[in-house]
Amino acid sequence: MTVKGALARFFDGLPGRFRSAKLEQVLRGYRRSAHDAELRHALAATTEGEEERLESEAWRRTLEED
Repeated sequence: MTVKGALARFFDGLPGRFRSAKLEQVLRGYRRSAHDAELRHALAATTEGEEERLESEAWRRTLEED
């Protein structure tokens, strides 16, 4: 499989020597962020009221879209 275009430029701009290592680094960061978001969501669900929950959901959707 080859990496082309904007994706290749993205990986080439990251520090490191090999694209495969860079991809692994990006995936680890994504997993870490996703796990953190899940924990924050679980915590918020136990401590916030309905209005706060709706606002948090709106922010979560906005962040996921970006």
